[in-house]
Amino acid sequence: MSDPTTPVAWGIQLAKLWLATGQGFPVNVKALALEVTKQKFSEPVGIIKPHGIDGIDGMLSKRNKHKDWCISYDENVVVPGRINFTLAHELGHYLLHRTVRDTFQCGQKEMMDYDSLESRRIEAQANTFASYLLMPRNDFDTQIKGQEISFELFGHCAERYQTSLTATILKWLEFTEETAMLVVADHDEFICWSFCSQSAKRLGVYKAPGEVVPASALEYLKTNTSNTRSPRRALAGVWHPTEEAIECVIVSDQFEQLIFLIRFPLAFSPDHEDEPESDAFTVLSEKAQGLNWKK
Repeated sequence: MSDPTTPVAWGIQLAKLWLATGQGFPVNVKALALEVTKQKFSEPVGIIKPHGIDGIDGMLSKRNKHKDWCISYDENVVVPGRINFTLAHELGHYLLHRTVRDTFQCGQKEMMDYDSLESRRIEAQANTFASYLLMPRNDFDTQIKGQEISFELFGHCAERYQTSLTATILKWLEFTEETAMLVVADHDEFICWSFCSQSAKRLGVYKAPGEVVPASALEYLKTNTSNTRSPRRALAGVWHPTEEAIECVIVSDQFEQLIFLIRFPLAFSPDHEDEPESDAFTVLSEKAQGLNWKK
């Protein structure tokens, strides 16, 4: 059987392989990368180690002397799940892009040349691979089936997969039939970016970078500092001109950001032809210098 050629196919195959060996979650990316590449390729991943370089989340580099590859990572990252996702991201570069060049450096500020369409493409592919490896759709469905959608539920999933909360919610938005949106804003109350489910896109739900967070949401934050994660009703006109919403928010003082999860449970989305699908993990690449990596 020939090897996969797409990030999705590689992610699904390796996730199935990991589970077939009797292992559970989270996926041990280090063990998987070392063993699989040794079996499949003449120049495998030979070592995975911390690199001690601030600002570079992960690196993939060819070691000509050893005739293998090295994955290294910033061991000082404090966000739960970020290291695991970084390791999977670099493994994605190895599987998909090692013939392109010999070195990849991936970080928030040094995420390569983001004026380059090719750089954005390969970073998005590496992120997509990581999401399918670490958060298989069928297991994700099992975790959320019959459960109330909340930050607590996604926190459980993030802990299970060792991924960040933001990456976990983006994965859900990628496949859910619900009309929902994730919005990340700074403490200056301006929206940094948002990502919508397919149903939300058809409804026209979107908040552009630079827009101000709705006034009622900000007022609620100021008067309810202890229970903002609890869902609350937002009237039509707050997050959408004609649709009521359910709103909850995480306030992160450490990273100076507000993370809103907005759902539109009463929304009816006409059955239009699907728009070209925007991979949620392209967001992780294109916003690499923004806030989505932080939470």
